[in-house]
Amino acid sequence: MNDRPANPRRAGLPLRRLSFVLCTSLGLTAQAQQPAPPVDPYAAVRAEFVQQLSALEAMPAPQLAGSTGEASDALRGYMLYPYLEAQRLRMPMRYGLAPDDTAIAALLGRDGDAPWTRDLRRDWLLDLARRQRWPDFIKHYANNRADARLKCERLRALTATPPAEPAALAQLQDTLLGVWMTGSQLPDACVAPFEWARGQGWLTPERNERRARLALEAGNADLALFLLKSLPPEAAPPLRGWARLLGNPDREIDALIAGGPALINQQEPAAIAAAVIKISRRDPLAAAPRVNALIAACGNPCPLASPATPGELRREVALGHAWSRLPGSVTAFQQVELAALDERAHEWRVRAALWIGQWSLAASWIDQMPATLAAQPRWRYWKARARAAKGDAEGAKVAKDLYEGLLAENGYYPLLAAGRLGRGFTPTQISAPQDPALQRQLVQQPGVQRARELWLAGRSEWSSLEWGETLASLTPAQAMQAARLPGTWNAWVQTVTAASKAQVFDDFELLYPRPFESEVQAAAKLSGVPSQWIFAVMRQESLYDPRARSRADALGLLQMLVSTARETARRQGQPAPDASALLDPAVNTRLGALHLKELLDRYEQEFMLVLGAYNAGPRPVQRWRPPTESLDADVWIENVPYNETRSYIQRVTWHSAVFGWRATGQPQSADKLLKPITPGG
Repeated sequence: MNDRPANPRRAGLPLRRLSFVLCTSLGLTAQAQQPAPPVDPYAAVRAEFVQQLSALEAMPAPQLAGSTGEASDALRGYMLYPYLEAQRLRMPMRYGLAPDDTAIAALLGRDGDAPWTRDLRRDWLLDLARRQRWPDFIKHYANNRADARLKCERLRALTATPPAEPAALAQLQDTLLGVWMTGSQLPDACVAPFEWARGQGWLTPERNERRARLALEAGNADLALFLLKSLPPEAAPPLRGWARLLGNPDREIDALIAGGPALINQQEPAAIAAAVIKISRRDPLAAAPRVNALIAACGNPCPLASPATPGELRREVALGHAWSRLPGSVTAFQQVELAALDERAHEWRVRAALWIGQWSLAASWIDQMPATLAAQPRWRYWKARARAAKGDAEGAKVAKDLYEGLLAENGYYPLLAAGRLGRGFTPTQISAPQDPALQRQLVQQPGVQRARELWLAGRSEWSSLEWGETLASLTPAQAMQAARLPGTWNAWVQTVTAASKAQVFDDFELLYPRPFESEVQAAAKLSGVPSQWIFAVMRQESLYDPRARSRADALGLLQMLVSTARETARRQGQPAPDASALLDPAVNTRLGALHLKELLDRYEQEFMLVLGAYNAGPRPVQRWRPPTESLDADVWIENVPYNETRSYIQRVTWHSAVFGWRATGQPQSADKLLKPITPGG
């Protein structure tokens, strides 16, 4: 974060005046009268900034060469002008044009590690490396921002003219080995310095063996085999065996079984465990007999050490069964001794019992969980469900007490608990304390002001970078007050980021706004999808950022792919959108709601299946449906094997309840959402 004191060239407006304007817009003044709407002091210069930045980024290469841009005095004094300066210096490199080395060096020297220099520095360093301008590269290299590619380029720079002094050479050796000693594949830029180091005798057989082990632990068999080539054939036989086990686990496990204890005991336990895990994830039915045969061949007692003890191997087989919802999952877990269970196995054996309705077994297994795990709302809810399923008075009382205890909390499982008691659920609003004086101080921070201006200028990513830099310097108490600020810019993603740092999750007035209300209501009316469901998906997908873009190029409030949006538009008689149209809240909410409607029709109004398909796609959801008989929705959700998708469904369900409560003030029920899940076709 670069918080240099404001000066007339950068401030654009006296800081006290800006502070007054922002504080007024936040309602932080103590005036008795309702103040008039504040005048935005930066509207005109911000518009000029946006226009120039957009024109620069759209400029073709011939025009870009030699372009210096025209800027008014106001723009040159605007707090975001350094972003325009940095982007103007970056753009030629995008087209392979020669960068202005002198100007870039001057800007980096002036602004250091400011947020606007990050991309420029990286692009320039890569360009300097391409031109082998090593002195400039070393001078401007920043290790705290370097990724693997830049670290490798730095090694090229350092080894291009290696030092002669022993102390400096030793330091270079430490630097190079620090990059080299990893289990991951490194970029091609590292090849030349590593070859140089090999010629220096630094990459010794012992170090090759150590790195090969790291590669095997990371599951990178190809890298391990490459490293082991430099060793004599008789060296490191356990590591070579490990690589073979990863490469063809079925064949190699069968060879171990045939070889008996002598061959089994020559292998690394971690290698055997890795092979069994690989088989169990791909084909759990084939893994079970193979593991039993391996344990039998190992001898009695089997001397295999952790992580490949018989219990640990059987645990991995059982997990594979549970994640595939195979009929033998419970039986597989019953063959795993208690001491071999880790947290995943404790949870998934209960889920396996729930899937087939073995309630008594589920209750017993919950009782065997570590205390901290069993105390989670998830497992208190399922213990209540399991005890209630006994059908006796004692079980009903225990269940009622557990459900009642959950009602004092907020979240998905308390919502379900209320439904089990036949009640609606009212979230408990816990308002975080407000400190207007501290908020006024925070408004004056340059990083906060830049984050605001960048958001209003349509640069969400840069705004988040500035906001993150600011939050990193704040205490949790300060972060909570900072969370009050971005809502005035409609930057709700920044609000949630700050509140999360402050561990504030139950201030629903702050964290569950309803922006784009008219667009959502219009989409709800057109599609028939309740507005609270649309808001719930919007909050989870984009945190209300209409410009949000995922790595998969899903766009806008409801994170729609252009292809999905166009297909939906065609079927629903709507205009076909392009990518820019999906950044329009009205278009995005309309097509997103219509897409939800189509999914609801496809899945016979089973909203949990809709959410699963929206997050993970229709094919996994089809695999996850119960095979023959309908299943309670809460049981189905609990057994969704993708952690991300399970959490997504639960969060959207909870968001929907909060939005419904905020809109009506009435207790909420999840019954309409939790229709039984019907078998797949």
